[in-house]
Amino acid sequence: MNKKRLPLIIVIVGMSILIASIFMESEPPLPDIPQDIQGLFIDSPAVVLPRFTMTDMNGQPFNNSNFMGKWSLVFFGYTNCPDVCPTSMRILDQISRKENIDDDTQYVFISVDPKRDTTKVIKDFVGFFNAKFIGATGEKAEIDKFKDPLGVIYGYEGDTSSADYVVTHFAAIYIIDPNGRARAYVLPPHKVDQVSKSYQLIREHYGE
Repeated sequence: MNKKRLPLIIVIVGMSILIASIFMESEPPLPDIPQDIQGLFIDSPAVVLPRFTMTDMNGQPFNNSNFMGKWSLVFFGYTNCPDVCPTSMRILDQISRKENIDDDTQYVFISVDPKRDTTKVIKDFVGFFNAKFIGATGEKAEIDKFKDPLGVIYGYEGDTSSADYVVTHFAAIYIIDPNGRARAYVLPPHKVDQVSKSYQLIREHYGE
């Protein structure tokens, strides 16, 4: 290695470590999770969402900007899901109607089955549970950009060349802050008190 380049490399590495340490120090300590809250896992540090572009249920672009300025509860699934998806959507609807949940909360359904879940299908599905909910999907590559850092896993079982196949998917509800950072997720089986208390805990602890 060129000895003249060595000091520059040392400076760059040192600055990278310094920047990382500053970011880590800016994160508050993890909150205490009460015993009555089950299935809550906190991302520390928060997971910054990568750039992605999908399409919402109204045919409009859906990207990182949609998560700015609001807290979000996000669920990945598909409209043909027979059990966990409808259950989780009903729970999100019940949470949205609770008096102690702030109005600047948005509820987002991301379909991981873009072949069958057109914008119209998603709009009908989401609207069945709550007309104010947001639904979106997109090309698989764009869905994967969004879901990969969150640890979401999904796959297809059966003949995907037909309309008769099953989608297996991770069924957590994700809590995303107003700066587009994933703060935590709640594992199923979901219950209204479990998710709402988890959300309030994260929001109060990391609110800015």
